[in-house]
Amino acid sequence: MNNCVNNKGLYKMKKKAKSSILRYNLKKEIMIWAKKGVFDSNPLLSTPHPLKCKTCGFSENITYLNYLKAGRFELGESKMIEVSYAAPTILGLGHTLEKITPTIVIIRCNRCASEISFAPVSVEYLYFTATKQHKMKNMYI
Repeated sequence: MNNCVNNKGLYKMKKKAKSSILRYNLKKEIMIWAKKGVFDSNPLLSTPHPLKCKTCGFSENITYLNYLKAGRFELGESKMIEVSYAAPTILGLGHTLEKITPTIVIIRCNRCASEISFAPVSVEYLYFTATKQHKMKNMYI
């Protein structure tokens, strides 16, 4: 019986090690995409957003893309969430479950040095943005 418990524990350790390696590789891939300019035309990532410290009220503008390029983010735990979407039915909305993995950015306030964390986008959103076919920017008729 002890042997089974040890094997299960070993399996969990191996699974956790694989998970952390996959997370590291995914983070590295996001950084590479950001440095190559894949997200440069995405307005959510490339425009400044106001960030306010909850401790002292200090406000500053930050650009999410800078944190992605510098690798100054962590990957959160994946969760299943319910998503509503427009469906061609009488009810009007459809529902589905989707996996979401937040990208967590932690910065220090420039005034009081307290930590501010936020999750601007998910890994799945970044993956979709990076892999979708780019539409033609200039179309001449």
